[in-house]
Amino acid sequence: MGRLLLYVLIFGAGASLLFAPWIAGLAYVANSLLQPQYIWHWIFHGIPIFRITAGLAILGLLFSIAQKKANLVVYKDKQNFIILIIWAWMHLSHYFSPYKGMPASVSPELVLSTFNSIVIMYFVMIPLFVNEKALKYLCYTFVAVGIYYVYWANSAYINQEWHKFFNNRLVGPSQSPYQDANVLSTLIVMCLPFIILLFFRVKSPIQKAGIILVVPLAWHAMVLFSSRAALLASLISFLPLAYVLRSRKANIVIAMSFILFLFYQGSMLLDRATGTLESATVNAEEPINPRLVSWEAGLKLIPEYPIFGAGVQMFEAATSNHFPGKTPHVAHNTFINFAANTGLITGVLFLTLIYLAFSRLRFARKKKLSLNDNCVFALTASSISIIGFFICSIFLDLIIYEPFYIALIINLISYNNLVGRDFNVIKK
Repeated sequence: MGRLLLYVLIFGAGASLLFAPWIAGLAYVANSLLQPQYIWHWIFHGIPIFRITAGLAILGLLFSIAQKKANLVVYKDKQNFIILIIWAWMHLSHYFSPYKGMPASVSPELVLSTFNSIVIMYFVMIPLFVNEKALKYLCYTFVAVGIYYVYWANSAYINQEWHKFFNNRLVGPSQSPYQDANVLSTLIVMCLPFIILLFFRVKSPIQKAGIILVVPLAWHAMVLFSSRAALLASLISFLPLAYVLRSRKANIVIAMSFILFLFYQGSMLLDRATGTLESATVNAEEPINPRLVSWEAGLKLIPEYPIFGAGVQMFEAATSNHFPGKTPHVAHNTFINFAANTGLITGVLFLTLIYLAFSRLRFARKKKLSLNDNCVFALTASSISIIGFFICSIFLDLIIYEPFYIALIINLISYNNLVGRDFNVIKK
């Protein structure tokens, strides 16, 4: 039955090419965010769902252009040039790397291949979601995926599915891109702004109550994942949320809920922190947090290779050469990963993408438009989502994290649509 439903969905996405090509793109996004083949592997076994949805999305772009529904002007935005430069520079870095061929925890070729796919699909999808209806459902895909993984995490706890836990810590679906608990927690952090802001769009009290329930369950999921970075990102995300909402009552309710939640449920994270300190006491020569050592080594490494970096995924080889015995770990920071591995320019351009999202959030606040406006909702939610991602990226290597690039698509399109409205008003 499950496989039959899958075939129906694939057929439906293919048929949509004739009347709404953006649905094919939405199928790709849903697959990339949810990664269902790792959850229901018995249904997807033998079906190359990534290639199918990617192929349908590419066809969607071609059909959209043929039907004159694609707005290719959006390609001219500076955000797209930044991503192209990062992509090209990474390949140059790999080509000129002095450590080429050295062993790495993850193959540089695999990283580049994955990033190639992300960049290609990024540019395929941009014109597909320019219209507001497509943009709305793209945002709702983040809502649906976030709610599902909140359910997935809490269900594992309630149903006592202890095989999904490792060292008292819930891990993501086996062999999936989200197997690392911190990576899956980052996805929930990115989905939360879309879920919270949806509260101000729905009318039904039952729907509003459901959204209110999802938020603490999302925090509980982060506790189950033992992700301190995600909880910190969730907390910091309240600042831009408060900045936009301008509602004292809403901000106080959200803030107090988070504090009460940590008071009752944060003991798991405190136990983990205590365990870290105890371990450091027993092994005095070991650093309390290896991330701090990696960050120090990475910051010292950047001046050694400022142009093209040490090479894609060559952080471990380079630190072993320059600082032998200092750290056997990866960068544990996305900016440092970019800057140390592929040159300072890619690190700066990564920070520029984050700054663009923040500057667009300020633009949305100045507009003082209702969140019932699809573009305002999309711009506000995606900006806060990207800020939450950035906080997580301080502690994790997330250079090929596709949800980030999908959020950038939403951010770019919604901003351009709002700017376009202003231009049309002035023109009239």
